[in-house]
Amino acid sequence: MSERSKFSLMVLAIGIVVTITLLCFGRKGGTVMDESAMVNQTEEQPIWLTSRIYDEYAQQDRVPLPWVPVQQKGRTIVVWGRTMQWQHSLLPSSIKSQGRELLAAPMQVIVKLNGKEHPVPLHRFRILQRKQSRIDFLAEGEVQGLHFQSEMFVEFDGFLWVTLRVEGKRRKADEMRIIVPLAAKHLRLYQTFARPLAGWVPDKPLSLSWLADAKEGIVNFYHWFGDEDGGLGFTYTSLQHWVLKSEDNFCTFLPDPKNPKYVINLVERPSFLDGRVFQFGIQATPIKPLPPDYHMMKGSTVRFEPWRAMNQISDDVDMALVWPIPAGTAMRSLNDPYHVDRKVLEEVKEFCHRKGIAFLGVAHCPHRISHLNDEFAQYADEWKRLPENVLEWEKVPHYMACGKSYTYRKWLFYGWAIENIIKLGLDGLYSDGWMTGQMGCNNPRHGCGWEDEQGKRHLTVPVLEGREFNRVMCLFLEDHVRAPIPKTAPERTGFPRYHFWVHSWEFVPSVMGFATAWLTGEFAAYPLQGPSMLKPEGTYGKCLGLGLFRARCLSTNWGLPNLFDPIMPEAGENPPTDQQTRMAYAWFLPHGVPIGLLEYMNVKTVVKVSEVFRRFDARKALFFPAWRPNPYWEIESPVDPEVMVAVWQHPSQRQVLAVISNLKVAENVKVRLRWTGFPQPHIRNALTGETLSLKDDRLDVSLPPESFELLWIER
Repeated sequence: MSERSKFSLMVLAIGIVVTITLLCFGRKGGTVMDESAMVNQTEEQPIWLTSRIYDEYAQQDRVPLPWVPVQQKGRTIVVWGRTMQWQHSLLPSSIKSQGRELLAAPMQVIVKLNGKEHPVPLHRFRILQRKQSRIDFLAEGEVQGLHFQSEMFVEFDGFLWVTLRVEGKRRKADEMRIIVPLAAKHLRLYQTFARPLAGWVPDKPLSLSWLADAKEGIVNFYHWFGDEDGGLGFTYTSLQHWVLKSEDNFCTFLPDPKNPKYVINLVERPSFLDGRVFQFGIQATPIKPLPPDYHMMKGSTVRFEPWRAMNQISDDVDMALVWPIPAGTAMRSLNDPYHVDRKVLEEVKEFCHRKGIAFLGVAHCPHRISHLNDEFAQYADEWKRLPENVLEWEKVPHYMACGKSYTYRKWLFYGWAIENIIKLGLDGLYSDGWMTGQMGCNNPRHGCGWEDEQGKRHLTVPVLEGREFNRVMCLFLEDHVRAPIPKTAPERTGFPRYHFWVHSWEFVPSVMGFATAWLTGEFAAYPLQGPSMLKPEGTYGKCLGLGLFRARCLSTNWGLPNLFDPIMPEAGENPPTDQQTRMAYAWFLPHGVPIGLLEYMNVKTVVKVSEVFRRFDARKALFFPAWRPNPYWEIESPVDPEVMVAVWQHPSQRQVLAVISNLKVAENVKVRLRWTGFPQPHIRNALTGETLSLKDDRLDVSLPPESFELLWIER
């Protein structure tokens, strides 16, 4: 055999060994590498794949604004606004948010053996790793020869991730579950990732199904319980290792006026526990502080006509975007960061910057791909969410992608971060939808799903990968963007100077919380009850109701400005009515809900109301939302949750702006207010200028259904 032949065989042998080694031992972060990371080395790799920028940001130990580093002392862990303690249980014994205790008693892991229930005690607690952005630790306990390990980490946003392992004797347990006793006094609202399951806390037991929509593959993987000022959320990624009587009840809420409980049903039938692993997340809300003027923030799409609200009140608008429609106007699909129309976007950016408005580029759907993407032919099978979910947009099928895929995360990040943020000089991003978590996935090519003993593949949700992507984008934006702030806004000291605005009908702070703002409200056009908001007779009271509005649409219970998209037929230069626009203000103003897309509302009414708040300098005022008491007005009658008052206190404390709202759908209301503020106030109707007088410190205001009045009070 020639030397050349010997050399060729040697190279071939080495190649085989290297390939086998990579297949068998290739690991990243302690888990087997995704197939998506193993690319064809014989072809020239694209720049987005060879670039290390995503990985470099993913590895950084940094705490972005407005959060602070994680602190730990003994068995107590502190993040911004929240404290978690461990005493006698594997899981927290206390979770406080803004000083309010959210647990009525310690969370307990309960195992039932031979008909007897045993709470798993805490025997050992030790810190595994300390970083400014994260602390890893381990809690251990034993019950009758069964060893329980709760390996956990807490990150700077207060997200606690639990990996609970059971080892020991090959013996069966009757049941195993986690009991979360919730503080009843802070329990009024709830939301889940199932659209109908949100609103006022029910008075009957609530069975929570893994699949919110089996046909669409929507997984109900996030549950939250709380009130207007905060609460406690639970996040799940997989039911592998669970033993359930039915996936229709993988978690249960048990209401009780004094002792409400949330139950995680891990094992419901006699089963061996050895080797089982259960994972879930816990996060108290709000997850971060709100900007001081969150209640007055405004967003818009870009329109050049001078009569548009955006252009008449441009110094009071925070951010704007353009749509990718009609097809090819700004981007050739719903998500193609490598093929945006740079000329169009640069012209729009210059237009916005002349007005002092932050420009976020083109709205994009980070969870959609199509054959218009250059990479579709090579990567589609690896990137797709399975089972396939297809959206027809402008006669082009757009497939749902899954962020579990490492190469998809790199492609998406490089495209928007480098090709748009850097090259176009954008002030942030607007995502119409969000990265991972939209639906469950079982695509084995990128590591989603699991197979049961009968060979059926089940859906999983890439929660941690979604967190990683959004955290990395957050860090990148913090380093490369300094967006303009409205002239009317106060100094937002300690807050980021970029915009990462995400649209969703449901909110999952554990994944979406790295955004700087959310956009909700579109779901009002697809009512849970009553006529559509797309019709003139539609009302928020019929389509939403107060419970759902507060559960979904507030900013205070999440810690993110939650702008509302008021879809209604009152757009245009001279709309014939402002009935729905006034209705929207009746709902928004007392709740501090900012307006997401101004252009859908009656432009004249929007400008008129906005001018009142600008003259008052409301962005710099102290806001008292309707569900909290305020030092100026009290409603004596009717005592009804749908009749409310909220106030803005001017920094001088010599002026007050108040909104009184009647949110009843079909009832006129005469509201009697009692003045409790400074003596001899001068009161006028802020929109009409009419002077109003107190009688024995009382004022009567008559309000039609779903309407409001604004009062300006001065010393």
